[in-house]
Amino acid sequence: MNFSADTTPVNSTTSVRQVTVYGLVTFLLIAIVLLPIGIAGNLLVILVVKKKRYLHTTTNFLLANLAASDLMANILGYTAVAVRAFPIPAMGFGKFLCRINSYYPAASFCSILTLTVIALERYNAIVKPLSNGLKLKKRTLRYLIVVIWILSIAAVTPLVYFDEYSMDYQCVRTWSSTSRVTFWTCVIIVIGLPLMVIIYCYVRIIRSLYFGRQIVPMNIPVEVDAQEKKKVIKLSIIVTSVLILSFTPFAIVRELEIRGPVPHVVSVLALGFVLLSALLNPFIYAFQSTNYRTAFKETILSCDCGLPT
Repeated sequence: MNFSADTTPVNSTTSVRQVTVYGLVTFLLIAIVLLPIGIAGNLLVILVVKKKRYLHTTTNFLLANLAASDLMANILGYTAVAVRAFPIPAMGFGKFLCRINSYYPAASFCSILTLTVIALERYNAIVKPLSNGLKLKKRTLRYLIVVIWILSIAAVTPLVYFDEYSMDYQCVRTWSSTSRVTFWTCVIIVIGLPLMVIIYCYVRIIRSLYFGRQIVPMNIPVEVDAQEKKKVIKLSIIVTSVLILSFTPFAIVRELEIRGPVPHVVSVLALGFVLLSALLNPFIYAFQSTNYRTAFKETILSCDCGLPT
């Protein structure tokens, strides 16, 4: 989630980082195989949610926003991997890439906040069906999505002022210990509190679906209603779990990097897990949801891509 090393600027005597076979192969694998798959898959999710009326639900609109954050992560992944894999002698261009990479965590924050809203919306629909607590209308949902993006981008904008490109061709973060502690404390709060809310919501939802009495609409059989709700909850929990599991190795490596040097191979592998999480969701939707499988198939076979006829 954070691709710059926390350090002070290095001097000109530092040995210059060299291109390695491992770095080149990793870059080619990620840039030519993984990232294009992620970009195509997330664009497809956004497209089908927009075009197919049977996908026009609150949860699916939020999943489309999650796809948008994953799309941002995949696009910025090119600059993140390039800076990590290759030394860039042009200091101005290297600094520009480092500043661009500063916004990568915004995609992660956006994903976490979106998943939190999904959990709260499902909690309200299943555990508190008679409550008006979080029944999102389309207009309200649009405003909420805009707020999520504003908060996510604003949260990482301060990093732009600290990221520099060092004399040994690496992105470094030149900030004081106070600034570092303040930022990471805020990150823990921004990530920790939503995760607690998500866990609480899904524990209550599972308890209600599997062990409690449910209130269902009069015109829908209880079994059908429960089955549909379980499918949506299963999909949401899987997507959330993948996000958490993919970021855990990177968070551990990031903490180790703050305390001292970490082997480059380990750092790149951890980054790979983060990038991998941004391309898995479309496959999860296709595997778990009949509606998404149908929409993907219809869109791909008909080339229904919104182009003028």
